[in-house]
Amino acid sequence: MDTNVLLDALDSRRPQSEEACRVLRHCNGGGATAYVCPMSLKDVYYVLAKAHGAEVARRGAGYLMGLVVIAPMGPEDCDVSLRSDEPDFEDGLVRACAELNGIDFILTRDAKAFDHSTVRAVNCAKYLEIFAARDEAARGAAFGVRP
Repeated sequence: MDTNVLLDALDSRRPQSEEACRVLRHCNGGGATAYVCPMSLKDVYYVLAKAHGAEVARRGAGYLMGLVVIAPMGPEDCDVSLRSDEPDFEDGLVRACAELNGIDFILTRDAKAFDHSTVRAVNCAKYLEIFAARDEAARGAAFGVRP
């Protein structure tokens, strides 16, 4: 999950808030695991602290940390980002983190930013659509119904 998706999940006034919250519920209901880069949590903290103060920022970051897995990042991620064709270093870091950790999807509001990634980038609505179809097929298979 990139920074904007995390912020969307914490603020109901943001554009894709409902979808971001549904993704977090899906991930915490046994459907999948949500991963975030450490720097995305730093950015969430910064944005929340600037808008609402340090206490709210700590609560928000802490809440997210209880729902997601913090993906490991190191010097290799920085090197991959610098060598990538991503115009934005932060997007390059998200891309590198996803690729180096074997992540299935990059959840973002800006899927175009990750066009060159080997990891598929989708917005939360598309992710939910993909998993709704998979869940329906799995339920049908459990009852001997072919999709």
